[in-house]
Amino acid sequence: MRRRKFFKTGCTCGMLSLISAAQFSAFAGETELPQETDKSVLLDMNRDQVNGLLKFIDSTQSKSVRKSIFNELGSKCYSTRGLDKWIEPYKGNIQAFLDRVNVEKKSTYWESLVFKEDHKVLTLTGKEVKGCACAFADTPEPPKSLCYYCCKNFQQELFGNLLGKKVNVEITESWLLGDKRCSTRIHIV
Repeated sequence: MRRRKFFKTGCTCGMLSLISAAQFSAFAGETELPQETDKSVLLDMNRDQVNGLLKFIDSTQSKSVRKSIFNELGSKCYSTRGLDKWIEPYKGNIQAFLDRVNVEKKSTYWESLVFKEDHKVLTLTGKEVKGCACAFADTPEPPKSLCYYCCKNFQQELFGNLLGKKVNVEITESWLLGDKRCSTRIHIV
């Protein structure tokens, strides 16, 4: 049974890597494109392919495979967008980050970020939204694993780095799951 799981995970990860390689090859000029092909069409096609693949993984794979793949997607979203550098000035000055959200109101998606009295739980209340912040959710019937694993892991990395401690994020409200906002509780381990 473990062998089957190994092959399923390997095949799924292989499919993801092929899409990235194909997209890179096309942009690097390694693949000839017809003259009349607009590269924006290629981008749209690849976005649709990735969205379709994520839906496929979400609807057909086991929980452990979904968790593994979508956790990695959340991790890559955090690291490749340079958010580790963005959060750096707030390390050691958590109050400045809280003030950025609660006092200065500089957050696009967060209404408030408040510690419970014991400072073991940080409650993030999201602003009311009309859609998910994730570009991969901009599709009919987006995969719920984007919320359950991807966003959760993204926030675990963000708040873990900010606080310098291991955290466990609990999704309490989610637009993808039918709520008007996305809110979480960040439990400090």
